[in-house]
Amino acid sequence: MPLLPRRDFSPLLPISLAQATGLLCGLAGVKLSTWLVPPDDFGRYGVFLTFTPVGMWVVHAGIIQFVSRHWAAAPDRGALLRAVAAAFWRKMPWLVAAAAATTALMGGRAGWTVFPFVLVAAFFLSVGTVAQTALQAGRRHWNDLAVAATGSLTRSFLPPLLFAAAGGSVFALYGGYCLHAFALASAGVLTLRLWWRPAGMGAAAVAPVYEGPMFVALSATAWILSSLGRWIMAAFFGAGATGYFVLAGNLAALVPTMLGAVIFQFFQPDFFADASEGGAPRKALAARVDRVAFGHAALSLAGLASLRLIAPWLIGPLISARYADALPWLLPAGAFATATMTASFYHSLLLAGRRERSCLPVDLSTAALLATGCLASAAAGMEWFARWMMLAPIVPWLLTRTLARRHYFAPP
Repeated sequence: MPLLPRRDFSPLLPISLAQATGLLCGLAGVKLSTWLVPPDDFGRYGVFLTFTPVGMWVVHAGIIQFVSRHWAAAPDRGALLRAVAAAFWRKMPWLVAAAAATTALMGGRAGWTVFPFVLVAAFFLSVGTVAQTALQAGRRHWNDLAVAATGSLTRSFLPPLLFAAAGGSVFALYGGYCLHAFALASAGVLTLRLWWRPAGMGAAAVAPVYEGPMFVALSATAWILSSLGRWIMAAFFGAGATGYFVLAGNLAALVPTMLGAVIFQFFQPDFFADASEGGAPRKALAARVDRVAFGHAALSLAGLASLRLIAPWLIGPLISARYADALPWLLPAGAFATATMTASFYHSLLLAGRRERSCLPVDLSTAALLATGCLASAAAGMEWFARWMMLAPIVPWLLTRTLARRHYFAPP
């Protein structure tokens, strides 16, 4: 099976444009944020941002995975959308509880003042993510471009501009992000209007495995991993250091995540379409996932090395001089993001091979090793923490791939 699918490459244009728009807006947002927002406030805002995906990465994660896996083949997408909406609302009490629990980690009055912002942002981010997942699974990439561009523009500009307009209140950053989430959700819902059909024209249901606790546990693990660096910096090294780490992570993560978004949108529908229950096609799909994952990792690490080389010249034109201490964190933060993205390719392999339940031991084992290394190295000091993050890309190749292939080829 070839690395590239035999179909045309026209989807690459809107997919790449979406990522290019995100990149340009992200860079402009970096300039605004570093010039308008002090490192301490930026660190607090960065920790707040780790709470906002609790809906799409934890509470509604199984529903989003279901849409990703079954939207393209659904005989009646209107019925499927209604089933997804019903399942989404059934999860709302859990979203309220999750938002309260996560903000309680901030402690005391600070947690409860942030709670409404987290709840609103988490709700609308989940709605927007469901919509984008459906658009990507159905290969409606131009529609997805419009939604993604809306999200990129509002995410990059609204929070820092509102912060400046409000005279430097960190709550203006939180409010700006909520407005971004609302804009993203609104754009996503509007693009799905083709399937706003009256009830009674079909029936569908979300598979129980996607509504059960397994995908909640898996996605909670992924969310914790994505946020762990910021939490550790805040707990061990203070708000100022966290601000530098947040900025470095925002810049460095652009490389593996944007590259990964292009690759996933282009290849994942073919992974699912090519999945087979046995024989040579199944082996070929596993080999193809290996090649795609390796290509992503190699390009990401090369891009991160290039970013680190040019980073000193970005101080002044792009990044305020008061954020110069963020530069040493570019490679560690980017390497860790590359590791988690590599592991996600093998998660997709198990989904494509209808080994959904095998995702649990594979993903949890990977997360346990990465998290243990982070905590142990942070306890030893900031330098050791940075070194562990640099070594993180090795973990998915030694552990995740081995476990995923074992479960993938096991008898059903």
